[in-house]
Amino acid sequence: MEASMLEETVQNPNPYPIVAEPHYDDVWHLCHQARDLAWDPVKDVDWAALKEQTADLPENVRQAGAEWWSLRAWMEHGATPYGAERLRQAIFEHLPFEIKQHVANFIMEELRHHEASFRIAQTLGTYQPSPTSDYFQMVIPRFHNEAEERQMSFYAGMAVNTLFEQLSGELLTARYKNARFEPIKVACQLILRDEARHIQFGRILMRRFFEQISSEEKELLGAKFAKKLRGSLLNGVYSVVNLPKDERKRSAEARALAADYGLGATHPDEEVDIIVAALSQIREDVAPYDVPIPIIPEIEGDGPRTSTLAAE
Repeated sequence: MEASMLEETVQNPNPYPIVAEPHYDDVWHLCHQARDLAWDPVKDVDWAALKEQTADLPENVRQAGAEWWSLRAWMEHGATPYGAERLRQAIFEHLPFEIKQHVANFIMEELRHHEASFRIAQTLGTYQPSPTSDYFQMVIPRFHNEAEERQMSFYAGMAVNTLFEQLSGELLTARYKNARFEPIKVACQLILRDEARHIQFGRILMRRFFEQISSEEKELLGAKFAKKLRGSLLNGVYSVVNLPKDERKRSAEARALAADYGLGATHPDEEVDIIVAALSQIREDVAPYDVPIPIIPEIEGDGPRTSTLAAE
């Protein structure tokens, strides 16, 4: 090998000792589930049926659905480098085998979610490889910045992610219920099954490792979660309410069309209530571990509010 190539090689930390035996049976159980329940976005969703079922929808409706699922595809794709960062971190911190295996499964699952999303967009209309909106071209890369997670320990950083998985799961449940077309419903159901496993991993982390996290890091964890949630709300990734005026009008109309025609979207009028209800549940889940989650003023004002969804 040429000397110049050796100089360019990134020097990794010492990988030894390489841990081989599982340490945590509950995490290893999730790894077995991931293998047994693996699904194929090409084979397990009937794309020909979706194309036939949606052929008579108005063109603007199909394009609205394609835009919505393109957004979902961008966000799922953005989750894969997060997993890659955590996998590298787990390897070089010599964490148990099944922890590394779970993160590797997470990466593959997010890629499946990405593929299912862009295939729905392609079938409905035209998948958008880049946002047509200049605003989304600018803000979505910021949402996937890993600088926040790098400031925390491995388990604290994973905890922030799994809290978001819980929030995403609540939103995806609403989208599953919205879907009138069986192939979209099946895709949502398969994604939800993976998300449930991610959430369960987060609960295992809290149960097993939160006693090891200092009160200062718990406070940082809650602050980082709130900051990331505020950013996603303000950026319009989860809700259109805080988008710039023109983009809010356009995005709200497109999401409303996709929701009204049962294409597996979240109706703009429902988004905030779903997020508030999920946030309330997350606060309840982390309360026993003394993890404070600051108020999100954009949706809670001066304090947590009761959502209509939570009251039902």
